[in-house]
Amino acid sequence: MKLERKIYRDGNLHPEAFNCLKLLPESVTYHKDHTERHPFSIYNLSIQRVMLAFKAVIDEVDQVYTALFDATGHLDYRLNKLPDLQKELLHALQSHIDDCYRILKVLHPSIKVQEKYVESWLEKVNHPAYKELRNAINDYRESFAPIVNKIKHSGGQLRSIMMYSRGGGVVARTVEKNIQFFPPNARIVGYFLEGMQPNGRIGPDYEIHPDGKTAISLNRDLRYHFANLYRIGHHLRNAIARTVRHFHRIKLPRPIAVTSTTGQYDIESIAERVSKLPPLFFQNEFSKTTPDIKFYRANGSATLTLETPGSPYITWYGEVIIYSEIQIDGVSLEYQIPYK
Repeated sequence: MKLERKIYRDGNLHPEAFNCLKLLPESVTYHKDHTERHPFSIYNLSIQRVMLAFKAVIDEVDQVYTALFDATGHLDYRLNKLPDLQKELLHALQSHIDDCYRILKVLHPSIKVQEKYVESWLEKVNHPAYKELRNAINDYRESFAPIVNKIKHSGGQLRSIMMYSRGGGVVARTVEKNIQFFPPNARIVGYFLEGMQPNGRIGPDYEIHPDGKTAISLNRDLRYHFANLYRIGHHLRNAIARTVRHFHRIKLPRPIAVTSTTGQYDIESIAERVSKLPPLFFQNEFSKTTPDIKFYRANGSATLTLETPGSPYITWYGEVIIYSEIQIDGVSLEYQIPYK
């Protein structure tokens, strides 16, 4: 799927649902009957939380990428802030999906159904667009929801990890054109979910990291989540249109430019920074498809293009140092560091 947002055409670089909900006629929403916010308000607050979480993680990653080495040859910067920042991003993304279902709910006439959870409510009332949206985005949700659930319900902890080379030890090669180059500042920052392994060690959770020795690079992960945020927005817009057509027999207005008034984050800056993340991933991610994100400015206007699922990016080989920050629990005697 290829999605494109243009400032001169759309007024902003937010996902499609932003403009759709901003222009939504008041007559097609039942949010007051549900004692809920207006659907645009739900979406705006939700996307705001996600974007602020993206910015916080990218800011911290930039600190790591520009940190200097100390006299002993080690990076003079700790990674202890990243787990909490990444945890907030994952929570914000899962909450955003839940908020999309809340939007479908407030576009449906209020019906007395004894259901605590929004998705169960949508299913019981046979919402005309719920299954369509769920089927379109469930693959993405299930790709990271198990991590969030283990953090929430099983005491799972995120831990940081970094691979880096202080010299010219890393040789990278593009997958498609087989072009070889030498990254001047090869640093790959990531995280893993810590859990108890079958052999009694503490290390990468086996259910999240299949071999119990891998991790997730932020260079790939941030691209993946950012692009899928726009994919969700596309499918939510389609679900809104279907819902409105079902209950009101009308089509949504033609899309027009909507200027974003959000002042807490700069979505253009976030999009540009995600698009420029180094294309260096952990070895187990070489074969995975990665969304292609392109950002450029022309004639004073910005354009963002996202393509999912994308294609494999770059492979590399060479000598690197593996650095990870762990916490000893005082009982477990062995720890499995990723990639060791």
